[in-house]
Amino acid sequence: MASLQEILLYFNPVGPLAFHTDERILNPVGECTGIYRNAGNPPDLDQAKIVIAGVGNPEVANEIRTYLYGLSSVLPAGVMVDAGNLREGKTPADTRIGLMDVISELGKQHKIMVLIGRDTHDVLTFAGAYNGLETPYNLAVIDSVIDIMPDDQSFRSHYLNQLVSEPGGNLFDFVHLGYQTYLNDSRSLDMLGELYFESHRLGTLRNDIRESEPVFRNSDLAVLSMNSIRQTEAPGVTFPSANGFTAEESCQLAKFAGLSDKLSLFALAGFQPDRDRTGQTPALAAQIIWHFLQGVTQRKSDYPFSDIRLYQKYLINLPKTGFNLTFFKSPASGRWWVEVPYPDPKYPRSLYVACSPGDYQIASDGEVPDRWWNHYRRLL
Repeated sequence: MASLQEILLYFNPVGPLAFHTDERILNPVGECTGIYRNAGNPPDLDQAKIVIAGVGNPEVANEIRTYLYGLSSVLPAGVMVDAGNLREGKTPADTRIGLMDVISELGKQHKIMVLIGRDTHDVLTFAGAYNGLETPYNLAVIDSVIDIMPDDQSFRSHYLNQLVSEPGGNLFDFVHLGYQTYLNDSRSLDMLGELYFESHRLGTLRNDIRESEPVFRNSDLAVLSMNSIRQTEAPGVTFPSANGFTAEESCQLAKFAGLSDKLSLFALAGFQPDRDRTGQTPALAAQIIWHFLQGVTQRKSDYPFSDIRLYQKYLINLPKTGFNLTFFKSPASGRWWVEVPYPDPKYPRSLYVACSPGDYQIASDGEVPDRWWNHYRRLL
């Protein structure tokens, strides 16, 4: 692609939008965002750090925009650009290829992407783009249902069965957050365990939402389905449930995603406008995105953008297990990592995995944390 500006050829302009705002908000997001309103006046993609775009039904993305752009801005002018709504190709395959091209090009330019619109089916498209970057990537999904099925029922899965079986795929780690046990087949959980992938139950995370933070710090892309939020707080979703994350918890998850120095794509899915006539769900979706943006502004440039050898180092000997674990703590943020050495000695290198103080405490008590163990076995 000759110019980054050519990416806008994949999009339709947003056009005029009326913002839901309060007159006491003096610096709304909409006034600080370079919005692609018409083809004759494109925003400057080269200077932007964050690119937001609608995927799928443009009315869905536009409705969320009307609430997002009326919120108080956390970004200086020019840092975020709204590229508009993705054009539909002649076929669904053409549309997917177009979206993959956009994600790949923006990824090569180290832009942070925020995609709003459709549903978790798009995970396959996101993954295809990251496969094109030819480096291993980690994916986190927040949803009430785990989208993996036993082989004899794999036709029921929207994406995960295909991701883990795709020849030449570069998915290294997958973590599912917020699953509700009564909505999932027990065999799905077993399959994740056999693949050494993490899954975190809704109730466990609600007891301590901070345990989700290292998940995002390890992830390259995150998808938050509005189906993971309880129906009373987000009625306009594809599969409403009486249980789920609260509005505050979903915003906290989004902020954790924004804080991750590694994460380059955040997608919001599952909004169903015809099920919400009051605007409650798009207003919450806008606040979720706002919290992600706030997290981006508070990034610390921790590992992998700094030398982990300069961090505080903690060695723990676990004689009963045969392993010695090395933890690192960032002096800038107080966040933790654990070293996972490659099992094969011919590869004298290590993987540094984001972890929590709880993982350090587990090791201090003489046990191997699941997060360390899963990564070690995946390297075998």
